[in-house]
Amino acid sequence: MLPRLGDPHGTAKTMSQVSTSPASAPPVPPPHTEYFPAPAGPGIFRRWFEILAEDRRQLIRFWPVVQNMVSQELRVRYQRSVMGFLWTLLNPILMMTTLTLVFSQILDMRKEGYAIFLFAGMVPWTFLSGTINECAFCIISNEGLIRKIYLPKWIFPLTRVLINLVTFLLSMSALFFILGPLGARPTLPMLLLPVVVGLFAIFACGLGLAVSTANTFFRDCGHLVSVFLQAWYFLTPIIYEAKFLGAAQARLWLNPAYPFIKMFQTIIQDGLWPDLSTLAAAAGIASVSLGIGYVAFKSNEDKMVFRL
Repeated sequence: MLPRLGDPHGTAKTMSQVSTSPASAPPVPPPHTEYFPAPAGPGIFRRWFEILAEDRRQLIRFWPVVQNMVSQELRVRYQRSVMGFLWTLLNPILMMTTLTLVFSQILDMRKEGYAIFLFAGMVPWTFLSGTINECAFCIISNEGLIRKIYLPKWIFPLTRVLINLVTFLLSMSALFFILGPLGARPTLPMLLLPVVVGLFAIFACGLGLAVSTANTFFRDCGHLVSVFLQAWYFLTPIIYEAKFLGAAQARLWLNPAYPFIKMFQTIIQDGLWPDLSTLAAAAGIASVSLGIGYVAFKSNEDKMVFRL
């Protein structure tokens, strides 16, 4: 091949040499993604601490909304009745009187102080069952409000817990009006009642969060709650004493509501301090209930709007 014009040394490249030049070599593949790892996110414990801190700030911010929802619900509940809030005192007394007559006379369960025993179990149970039943539908029933404005969704279960807690406290106050006629007297262990009520409210709040989450995604859950509560009621020593179960009494500790009901009965009926083991068991159950309910609710909170 003749040298190219302007190439005095005859160094012109042939076609084969051009085809094998570096310019025509295959492109270098891009580096693998593992060479550029994504920055590590916060650990799971740090993440939940951040969620708790954010919810605490939102609770402070939206607390007036919670107060307004609670007060409005209580006003609407009794606005057309003549007795008004007095029904919160009369309802437990009338219920206790009816059950006392039935179980004391018809079923021959005569026992000294049976009316107080029944009251000490029925009033807390009414609070628990009412809270769980109402929490099951609290997200679904507030669908319109959730779609219109931004509100933390845990406000709705919390509101139902507080509404039933106010009714519970008013019902418990009726106890001090009937202690005298029933032959009982206020005792020093009653000073522990606020602690027991607080633990019981935490326990109910955890169950309410869990049930509201489950029923939002599986609507059959709401219908099964009432059936479950009815069975749970008869498995809890409220209308009968635990000693009637004989050897099966030890199995009552498998019932998470038993330590709470037992403490109410021990303080109100017997006038004694509850065992430290019972108090510790109630505190542990309340903590576990709230932890499981809170984690279940927050893990699915962002998905709830798509299931409404």
